Amino acid sequence: MTKFKKIFISSSLKNRELNAKIAKLFERKGFKVYLPQRDTPQTDDVKTIFNANVNAIKESDIIIAVLINHGRDLAFEIGLAYGLGKPIIALASNTDYTRDEMIAGALTDVAMDVNELLDKVIGHINKNT
Repeated sequence: MTKFKKIFISSSLKNRELNAKIAKLFERKGFKVYLPQRDTPQTDDVKTIFNANVNAIKESDIIIAVLINHGRDLAFEIGLAYGLGKPIIALASNTDYTRDEMIAGALTDVAMDVNELLDKVIGHINKNT
């Protein structure tokens, strides 16, 4: 599990507790996790936030997209990651995300719970290293 060590979590701030749970789970498994709600400088300067998140996506090996309460920021982050050739593994609570063809089309895989998400990320890494 050496090739994909850096993870960026793309998610709504409405999922603050879930995001922290996902970050902690992956960090316990040895991943370096960038969680914007925790790691992006908290400022009113939009460019600072934008640049921090764009750089973190560029530096990440894999993107976790939480498709629960998601909004426009997630769509941009997925689009950027897809354009950079990053694998994107999503966490969804149902199949509603499939109505957003541009999001659904960019996904590498989808999990329906946090444990399945971990399994899918590790499975993807093992398959591609």
